[in-house]
Amino acid sequence: MSNPHELVSKMDRPSKVCVVSEAEEGSSSLGCGRNETCMEGQPIANSPHTGRFRMTYCTGIDVSKQSLELWDGTHEEEVPNERGLTTLKKLLKKRYGGEWHQQVRFIYEPTGPYSNYLRAFAAEHEARVYEVNPKKSANFAKALGNRSKTDAVDAKMLYTFHALLTEEDFGVPEIDEIAEQLGAYLGSYEMIQKTRTMLANHVHSLEYRSGATKRLKESLEKELGRLDAMEDELEKEMEAYAEDHEETREDLHNLLSMNGIGVISAMNLLYLFRKYPGANRNEITALAGLDPVRRQSGSSLNGGRKISRAGDPMLRKVLYLACMNCIQHNERMKAFYKHLVSENHKKPKVALVACMRKLLLIAHHLYVTKSEYRALQDEANPCLSS
Repeated sequence: MSNPHELVSKMDRPSKVCVVSEAEEGSSSLGCGRNETCMEGQPIANSPHTGRFRMTYCTGIDVSKQSLELWDGTHEEEVPNERGLTTLKKLLKKRYGGEWHQQVRFIYEPTGPYSNYLRAFAAEHEARVYEVNPKKSANFAKALGNRSKTDAVDAKMLYTFHALLTEEDFGVPEIDEIAEQLGAYLGSYEMIQKTRTMLANHVHSLEYRSGATKRLKESLEKELGRLDAMEDELEKEMEAYAEDHEETREDLHNLLSMNGIGVISAMNLLYLFRKYPGANRNEITALAGLDPVRRQSGSSLNGGRKISRAGDPMLRKVLYLACMNCIQHNERMKAFYKHLVSENHKKPKVALVACMRKLLLIAHHLYVTKSEYRALQDEANPCLSS
């Protein structure tokens, strides 16, 4: 691994020289001729080319709405962010040959929906990638001393990130079509819900204005009713979609078997579990933003433990509402909440967050074990353990 203090000075330098034997001279699959500069890499295990030293080529990609900015250590390119990424494919084939997918490693930061084309492109061609957490990349840029933020600077920063990675850190993206569809449904549902709430607040504020006409109020109330009907229709569509697929039908029924969890809560949980299938209990808690964090430094800063709030805010909102329902109608969660408040003297809000975490882990257990929720009978029930 490179010295971190040397990373800044290396960002604009060409990588190490790869000397190719005379038998390899002129070969297009390596992307360089004899004694030409190519990217720093390492041999690929189980290479089909016997007696040949195969290099891996890392490429930092900054994703934006219109384009992808590429930096491979020596070349800077910009290609359109289009469906199928045909321009990027032509560029890679020209530079690295027909087997580019075995040599090139992509390093990029997921940028909302704009990185979906790149992810699908890598999955289709079985190219290995590393997705950098946005917080990690932002802190890494600060560590490098980057004062400017442009697409080219970010692409070089992401390329430099390869010094901290090993070959095992890269992997071919796996795309779950059901999870993608659930995500589209939930994103649309959230947008409609927010729009309806804003419009309802606006209609209510018009009651206190003298300039609002009756016709205006009726028009807005009609639109409000349309959004309310659309929200209900979308909820039914989501449930029907999960029921129609064998992979999700049983999981949906298992989640709904727990008192306090409704269709929207079950859909959000199902989407989380399918999107991160290999996550353990701690990782699932962190993905929901319910993992505890603490900030302490000397005697001047000594804050208490708080949840990180680093996960999906919509998921936390759904868990909060489901938990409020559970402590009213679920005997196990009601007993757990009362235990925290009365016996452990926890504040109600702290106890509620603990119940949210417990609810999340119970739901994850139901999903992993493919089992229905069992009501409180004895403490030995593994489905009820915290």
